[in-house]
Order: sequence, then C-alpha cells, then structure tokens
Amino acid sequence: MLCRQIPTQKVALFGSKTKHHHAKKQRVVLRTLVQAQDSAESRTPAFLAAAALAALAAFTPPNAHAVSGGGGTGTGVPLAFQDLSSKDFRGQKLYKADLRGTNFSKANMEGASLFGAFCKDAKFVGARLNNADLESVDFENADLSEAVLEGAQVTNAKFKNVTIVGSDWTDVALRRDVQQQLCKIASGTNPVTGMDTRESLVCS
Repeated sequence: MLCRQIPTQKVALFGSKTKHHHAKKQRVVLRTLVQAQDSAESRTPAFLAAAALAALAAFTPPNAHAVSGGGGTGTGVPLAFQDLSSKDFRGQKLYKADLRGTNFSKANMEGASLFGAFCKDAKFVGARLNNADLESVDFENADLSEAVLEGAQVTNAKFKNVTIVGSDWTDVALRRDVQQQLCKIASGTNPVTGMDTRESLVCS
C-alpha cells in the first residue's frame, strides 16, 4: 500500500513543480513578446513618421519659412518689410502673414494663398497673382501696378488707397461696391497680358 502511495505523491509533487515552471515560462514568453511587439511597433512607418515630425518640430524655428519652392506653411509668418522681389511663391501658403511693406515686385505668386494676410504698404508691382487666394487680405496703401490677378479670389479683401495702374483683373469676382471703388482709380494697360485695366474690371 505504501509502495503504491509514494509514486502517487511523487507524481503530484512533480506535477505541481511542472505547473509552476510552466506558468513562469509563460510569463517570460509573454514579457518577451511584449518587448518584441514594442520593438516592432517602434519600427513601423507611423511611429517613424511621428518621431520625424517631433524632431522636425523641435529643431525648426517657429518663424522659419521658405521663400522659394512650393507647399510651405505660413500661419502668422513675419515677412514684413523684406525685399522678396522676383521670388518664386507659386503654391505657397502665407495664411494671415504679416506682409507690411514687403516688396513682392515681379514675384511669381500663381496659386499662392495669402488668406487674411496684412499687406499694408506692400508692393506687388508686376507680380503674377493668377488664381491666388487673396480673400480677406488687407491691401491698404498697397501697390498692385501692372500686377496680373487673373482668376484671383478677393472675397472680403480691402483695397483702401490701393494703386492699380496697369493691373489685370480678368475673371476676378468683385462685389459691386468694390468694383466701383476700383473703377474710380483704374487706368493703364497691363504690359504682360495687354489687357486694359478698366476693361478687365468691366468698368462702365
């Protein structure tokens, strides 16, 4: 009877030890899998992209902005009183930028967005503003002489004391009161398109 109990006891003890060892092994394997998963996730494109953006944000000055090329961002960008004549701003985004006294003469700004920008005393002489977003821009005392604004959006833009000699406003949608305001000072012919300024504004 005793001989039969001893093996049974040994089996029970062995089974308990095996169960404990297996549970410990499970915890080790689980911890290893979690670590491997974390390591794998750190190599995913999403993680790398987030890390790259964080690094870029850390090392990019808050007021940095490219003045040539395309696809830039520019909320509140301070470019006031700078000489940016003949620069390439095609497709640039200068949202609500401070452009007081900035010289954009002969600059190519086709398709650029100056939404809400402050352009008091700025110069756009001979600038190409075709299809540009000029909504809510303040052009007080700005010089738009010989500028090409064909197809530009100017909703809510302000043109107080603006100069528009020789500018081309073809296909620019204007409120009636703004059109009348501009027609009072319109004169000249655009040297690039050959369009008469008053004709482009559909002045009566």
